[in-house]
Amino acid sequence: MAKGLGSLGKNFSMGSMSRGLKPRSHGWYPTKDYGAGVYGGAVFPTVIEAYNSESDYKRWRAGQDFYFSSGNSWADKSIYSLARFPQGAVDGQSKDIVTLFPSKNSPERAWYVGQRTRGSIILPQPISSGTITINATDPDPSTHTLVWDVTGILTVAQLGIFNIFKGDQFENTATGTNYPDDLVEKDVGSIALVLTDVSTSNMTLTFDLSRPQGRIARGERVYWKKLVYDPEEPTRYAWDGTSSRHLCSSFKFFCCCPDHLGGALANLEYPEGDAGIDEFPLPNTARTVRSAWEREGVGYYRQWRSLPFRIDERRECKHIHAMRWACGCPWHEPDDYMIETDQDVDQFGFIGREDGLTEEEYEEYQMLRELNKDRYILSLAEVVGIELFPPSDVRDGIRTDSRPMLWNDTIEPDPTWCRQNDWWCRRGTSEIKIFNSSANKFESIITAGGIEYPMIEVVQEGAAGSPKIVP
Repeated sequence: MAKGLGSLGKNFSMGSMSRGLKPRSHGWYPTKDYGAGVYGGAVFPTVIEAYNSESDYKRWRAGQDFYFSSGNSWADKSIYSLARFPQGAVDGQSKDIVTLFPSKNSPERAWYVGQRTRGSIILPQPISSGTITINATDPDPSTHTLVWDVTGILTVAQLGIFNIFKGDQFENTATGTNYPDDLVEKDVGSIALVLTDVSTSNMTLTFDLSRPQGRIARGERVYWKKLVYDPEEPTRYAWDGTSSRHLCSSFKFFCCCPDHLGGALANLEYPEGDAGIDEFPLPNTARTVRSAWEREGVGYYRQWRSLPFRIDERRECKHIHAMRWACGCPWHEPDDYMIETDQDVDQFGFIGREDGLTEEEYEEYQMLRELNKDRYILSLAEVVGIELFPPSDVRDGIRTDSRPMLWNDTIEPDPTWCRQNDWWCRRGTSEIKIFNSSANKFESIITAGGIEYPMIEVVQEGAAGSPKIVP
């Protein structure tokens, strides 16, 4: 005799049979007969969906909404800090701000946006015409470079440290070496170029001349914009060696949200979590695991997109766009406008507007934020110049990148794996240390000029020597 519907359980309801399916976008999805049930099953979006998901305008507009409070506001908390090194490229300090964006999509109920403030690095002498060489004879304009001879400006040791800044932008917007007083505000016409090579044998810094960016004025507002390089006029966007300007670092941003990071950390704060949050993330089936480092990170983090090495090639999320508005360097309006569809669904809600937090979610945010330092240090380390995801087998002593790296092991890494200035954040804790190769161990204190400092010192906004935003 056949069993009745009652045997399906007391929670079964005929009413649930008539409930409509949740709307979703038009792409092709796995079904029972086509790959369903396999972890990481593929989704194939339509051409329009793929275009919209890559739209920078959508992120720019969402960031604008954040800043002008036409959407949700964030303005909850910013952490001002000085990251110190035993010997730095100039003064051994990185002047940084990490801002929290409350979000129901984060396990900690917040995403962290790190920024290295403009002028955190200022070269000690001005640019001069006699020290600059323009290489622009190759038919391929992408190879055109500006080479600056820093002999007598930096020591060999200081120049070597600039290897951690390769891929970052530098601009001609300082009149002297005093931070932040000598930074020129809203410097329309300023030029930013990407550092691509450092040579201690030739004592040179090499910059990509072919992809300049800088500030332009539109009405009373100043915007950041990609500038069009003309190989027939290569000096147009070369720095003026007669202006007595000093070179300084541009703003550098990083966000730990999946839209920018291209990955996700495990939900260590709230393990019963929501369905939309990775509890113990596994590798994406569409991505080849690149190294032992990534393979050994299974269950703690996963990546589905590698971050480009160059800052100007990275896709900025809505949180970074909001911070650009706050820093006075918003992008000029992108022209890749979205194509409207009858079902414009944001997967995970990372791109468009987020719903406000409920009272319960806000209480969770207050309870969980900074419970551990995993996401905070992730965002801080990247803007400082620390490598996050090494593409080599670092526990076998293979280090293909010149930068120090961030370790997230639960036990202290073996000293034979480490190099000077590596960071270690013990997973799921607030313990943060830096590797001292002389002592052959990780330490939490930096000694500079005979004075001891914490490696990361949290400072008050507006205090002497604290990070400051100069637009």
